[in-house]
Amino acid sequence: MPKPNYVKLATEAGDQFLSTLAEGQESFLKSLATLSTPPPPPSIPAFATALPTLQEVTEANFSFAQKLMKQQKEFIDKLLAAGTPVSQ
Repeated sequence: MPKPNYVKLATEAGDQFLSTLAEGQESFLKSLATLSTPPPPPSIPAFATALPTLQEVTEANFSFAQKLMKQQKEFIDKLLAAGTPVSQ
């Protein structure tokens, strides 16, 4: 019995998951368009001007996540190179 190609199967499953996720996200965004937005607050409190924007928080968090994933991959690559048996 031939051994299944893990990389191919994992890639296909991952692509299918991401496609389904993207469809759900698009559906959610479309549903937001049908909602009415509440009026803005009368004035923004002074302390709020010192807080980061949602965009800044998002960028900082995704930047960290990308760095973390890069570091984890480098660690695994080094771990595998350090003598983990490789089966073909």
